[in-house]
Amino acid sequence: MDHAAMLAGAYDYRLVTVSVIIALLAAYAALDLAGRVTASRGFARSLWLVGGAFALGLGIWSMHYIGMEAFLLPVPVLYDVPTVFLSMFAAVAASGIALFIVSRSKMSILTAAIGSIFMGSGIAAMHYVGMEAMRLPAMCHYNLKIVTLSVVLAIVISFVALLLTFSTREQAESISWRKSICAVIMGLAIPVMHYVGMAAVSFTAMPLDPNSLNHAISISSLGLAGIGCVTAFILIFVYISAMLDRKLSLNAMQLELAEQRHHLDLERERAHNAEFRTKAKSEFLANMSHEIRTPLNGIIGMTDLALETELTREQRDYLQTVKLSADSLLGVINDILDFSKIEAGKVDLEQVDFDLYECVEGALKTVALRADEKGLELLCEISPQVPAFLAGDPNRLRQIILNLIGNAVKFTEKGEVAIKVHAELIEDRACTLHFTVSDTGIGIAAEKLDSIFESFSQADTSTTREFGGTGLGLTISRRLLQMMGGKIWAESTPGKGSRFHFTARFGTAETSSTARLISTASSILVGVKVLIVDDNRTNRRILEGLVTHWGMIPTAASDGEEALNLYAAADASGSPFSLILTDMHMPKMDGFGLVERLRNKSGISSSTIMMLTSGGQRGDAQRCGELGISAYLLKPIRQSELREAVARVLSAHEAKEVSPVITRYSLREMIQENKSLKILLAEDNLVNQKLAGRLLEKRNHFVTIVGNGKEALAALEKDHFDLVLMDVQMPEMDGLEATKALREREQATGIRQPIVAMTALAMNGDKERCIEAGMDGYISKPIRPQELDEVLDSYLALKVAEPAQDESSPATNNSIDVAQLLDRLDGDLTLLAELVALFRDEFPGNLRTAQQAIDRHDANGVRSVGHAFKGALANLSAMEASMLASELESIGKSLDLTAAQATLDRLAQEMNNVMRNLEALCSTHAQ
Repeated sequence: MDHAAMLAGAYDYRLVTVSVIIALLAAYAALDLAGRVTASRGFARSLWLVGGAFALGLGIWSMHYIGMEAFLLPVPVLYDVPTVFLSMFAAVAASGIALFIVSRSKMSILTAAIGSIFMGSGIAAMHYVGMEAMRLPAMCHYNLKIVTLSVVLAIVISFVALLLTFSTREQAESISWRKSICAVIMGLAIPVMHYVGMAAVSFTAMPLDPNSLNHAISISSLGLAGIGCVTAFILIFVYISAMLDRKLSLNAMQLELAEQRHHLDLERERAHNAEFRTKAKSEFLANMSHEIRTPLNGIIGMTDLALETELTREQRDYLQTVKLSADSLLGVINDILDFSKIEAGKVDLEQVDFDLYECVEGALKTVALRADEKGLELLCEISPQVPAFLAGDPNRLRQIILNLIGNAVKFTEKGEVAIKVHAELIEDRACTLHFTVSDTGIGIAAEKLDSIFESFSQADTSTTREFGGTGLGLTISRRLLQMMGGKIWAESTPGKGSRFHFTARFGTAETSSTARLISTASSILVGVKVLIVDDNRTNRRILEGLVTHWGMIPTAASDGEEALNLYAAADASGSPFSLILTDMHMPKMDGFGLVERLRNKSGISSSTIMMLTSGGQRGDAQRCGELGISAYLLKPIRQSELREAVARVLSAHEAKEVSPVITRYSLREMIQENKSLKILLAEDNLVNQKLAGRLLEKRNHFVTIVGNGKEALAALEKDHFDLVLMDVQMPEMDGLEATKALREREQATGIRQPIVAMTALAMNGDKERCIEAGMDGYISKPIRPQELDEVLDSYLALKVAEPAQDESSPATNNSIDVAQLLDRLDGDLTLLAELVALFRDEFPGNLRTAQQAIDRHDANGVRSVGHAFKGALANLSAMEASMLASELESIGKSLDLTAAQATLDRLAQEMNNVMRNLEALCSTHAQ
């Protein structure tokens, strides 16, 4: 290159300053525009994006051309108009890309990097296309290294500009220090790239081609000033527009918020009014429930007592009619109250561990008498794959089963009613169970199958007149099952029967090494050959499945003749049946006839016979004794009771002991030597005093009656009672106050008095309030003998388990449901001793873990320990301790550990009581 021909240039620093000012204005405008594009939606967003790209691009382009004009050359310079507009388009395109990227909801580093490549390339293109627009008697020479540097600078500056703009776009203020600093950084960076690009160019003199001047114009000082002023005006206009738009948006937002607040105030007022009305409704329902149940308790209870006395046939008929009417009225009241509670959203499901077999079989016991009166077979089949212990609401499940079974018995005149349970889905800590209740009754028309689940609906309105009912039972069941994560549906054939299906989701009860439950049969049952005789095919299949599960070898016969043939064949083969399990009511030859025929055969002495019947008659037990039948049990029988009875009769036969016929009553009494409790009854209603007192005395219990909570506390100071049955609503001091006062008094002695609420309050939350007050159980009025017996039996079993002690020695706390525990372990005391040893080793470490979690404020750790303790203690039937563990788990879930220490202290104290009871139970049975 001829250095002598090079053109020397110089900068006009006034124009350089103007270019920098325009760059600063453009940068500030970019920050403001990004906020408006981000905040706008729809057409407004597009308008701001296009307008902003044009304004910002014009600002960058103006800075570039003023900066080029700032470089003064000794020759005249013209500009090619099309090329100038092309460079302007590049600037606008780069600005549009930048605004689009920073206005998105998210911008990653990768997105910013890709965007900066496009934006920086656009700015570099604007610069070098603008350089090509120059027309002068000279040739441009580019330094490739400096050009590369300028392009890299353009990309880096674009990357930084995108990050800064994205970070400030949400600022609501038009002017802020942060935004100003970002604008200065960006405004100074853009000219840097421009002037680096200018440094890459050198000019050498050469003649100008006249053809290149076709579209060339000269920019005068006035034109240059015009460009600067127009650009500044546009940028300032954009800034002011953005500021006004922001204020309008804020005003609109404030107006919208004001409207929302107004609507929220209205909603709160409506919710408050609705809550007030709901509360008033709930209080009315609670009072109505109490006022109706209290006299009904007297009517039903006294009628039951009267029916147990000597009566003429006419008197018995009258009283049975009274009882039937009272029971029907109570059912209607319960349905209406349940429906009202569900409609008001006042029903909450419990989440406790429970025995599924106990729940289902207990429900069947309730309707067994009605089924027997109609001559119906009542069948139950639970698949072996179904978990025995679940976590959920057993009371609501029992209510649903009772409703469906009760309807099935009501609408069936002959045949059978059966419930089947199988697992639809089993997961690690949850399962979905499928229940089927089938009958051979009147059936339901296909077009009515959906409507029966609606409120106050029945398949035929005439059924209400014939069979009674409110038509709410299935509606309540459907609502409850929806809350339990399930559904209900029906299949039916008119004249042949119906099948009601429902599913429900449950948790599986927590188990650990301290709570391993043995579901397999006792060793005495394994390998025993058993002959099952029953004319009902379903019942045969159920019994076969049960005894097979226990390890026995079943053979089934459908009638007496087939049984005789099978027995003779087995005897002839030298492998006779060790046990014969026969039904009582069969066509042609009943159970007694079969036994009499068998007695005439040789070898009968080697077989043990058990009789099952749907309805016992006076004198049956005596006849069983005469025929050598070892057990006579009423159906439906609990699986655990049947297994216990089979094991006992086989053991007696093996030991060649002569024992009386086992009945359902003697079976329960075998584990209860002491059958009397000393009970304090706190009740203000004279009728209820007389009724409850008589019910308890008929069960051989000793009863002391007081009229209110104060008298109950005074009686407890003077004497010791095995159990307190406490009414809630009483004058002077109610049952809740009395219980709380007694629990405070017990903190000094460490002796816990068992208290069970016996009240007509049956609304949602009433049971919970009783438990929170410190009561140990809950019985609702009218008193159901079966429910009362279950409570009394549990405390009788606990009394039997207590070790003998002097009057002066402190009593053992009633912390364990012994009857339930022994039933779960199949009476296996060796296993019980092993579990106690494991529990004694494990629980101190678990308590230390809980204490450490509290000290670390580790809510999840507290929840985890509480959950593990809850399941293990429930499986050991330590319900008070399990309830405290559940409370500890709830505290952990709430993340508020304020009450955790106090709860853990109570749990630790109760754990000592549990251990004393477990060890006492082991030592008592070992003696």
